[in-house]
Amino acid sequence: MIIKRLEYGMLLLAAFVCHIFIVDYISFWILAFLVMLPLVSLLITVLAMGGVKAELIIMNASIQKNELLPIQLKIYNKYLFLVCRSRVKLTIRNELLQQEQTRLFFVTARHSGQTVEQVISSKYCGMLRCSIAELRIYDALGLFSFHKKSESSYLVAVLPSVYPLMAINSAILQDIENNITSRTMKGNDPSEIIDVREYRDGDRLARIHWKLSDKYDQLMVKDFGDPISNDVLLLFDLNGNSDEEISGLLDSVYSISDFFIKNQIAYEMEWYDSLHEHLMLTEIAQNKDLGLVFEAIMTNSRFQKQSWVLKNCSNSYGHKPYSVVLYLCSEITSNSIAMIHKRLAGSRVNILLVTDVPGTRTDLTTIDLKNIKESMSNLVI
Repeated sequence: MIIKRLEYGMLLLAAFVCHIFIVDYISFWILAFLVMLPLVSLLITVLAMGGVKAELIIMNASIQKNELLPIQLKIYNKYLFLVCRSRVKLTIRNELLQQEQTRLFFVTARHSGQTVEQVISSKYCGMLRCSIAELRIYDALGLFSFHKKSESSYLVAVLPSVYPLMAINSAILQDIENNITSRTMKGNDPSEIIDVREYRDGDRLARIHWKLSDKYDQLMVKDFGDPISNDVLLLFDLNGNSDEEISGLLDSVYSISDFFIKNQIAYEMEWYDSLHEHLMLTEIAQNKDLGLVFEAIMTNSRFQKQSWVLKNCSNSYGHKPYSVVLYLCSEITSNSIAMIHKRLAGSRVNILLVTDVPGTRTDLTTIDLKNIKESMSNLVI
């Protein structure tokens, strides 16, 4: 814009000097035309600006790491005969890692509209907030510009990678299968049906007893028992030293969660919501639950130097013990190891160290980020 203004100033100065030395109607009208031209351009731009709209179009709500995501940026003007130039600043921010990249587009806003397509990807998991950070309107001469507010924004989940696990420790599996279920308290243990009753508003469709419903010609619902001891607790701290460690740690948590769901192992997950500064404990029974939890994790979690989950794991589980506790982190001290065993006494505690520097702790199960696929396939939890 500065260059355009300098060019216009030089042209106006030349016309003025020409009019001084050549006093005639032609030089006068040229000078008058150059003086009035910016005012006309300004008026057209002000009128056109009210009809300019910019919006993002993103079809996918979630993608995998390194998967290509097409983004469409559409600019149009609702006024038929008014055209102006625009500059759009598109920001793509990873809410988990607090990383942001910016892209600029110069597009002509006309009534028929113009669409610009970009393809982005992310090698780290997290919630990508794609938004129009700035929409600036320019006149045809490039002498004036105006900022216009635009609220077009999308959230896209970049999901962690899933690495297959090969086996589960037989002793742990026995602990899980030996859980006792209450015959009087209603809960979520599908292996124990304590009652069958008529359907009520709010009951889950998954609990409908279809055979009895067909027999009695009305919807009948199963009530499940409540486990006296919970099965598995999966907790983790995002205390990695790099983006690779944080992303790899979530890959590990997601892979273990996927393994539990596929093997119908009931479990709960605990993590620290650093945005609202409190612990979150969630029961996960199916892939839909896992997806919602990870969207919340990648939106509300930040890098944390302290092991908040570990420090607060003493009184957050009520009176029910867990058969198995899996704790994942990227850094841990000997005092922390002693603390977690003390606070979770009575549970089989497994500590998994996710790091890109293998061999730092030979006394713990290590997931090597440099060979994470192999580490996960050889992992026995």
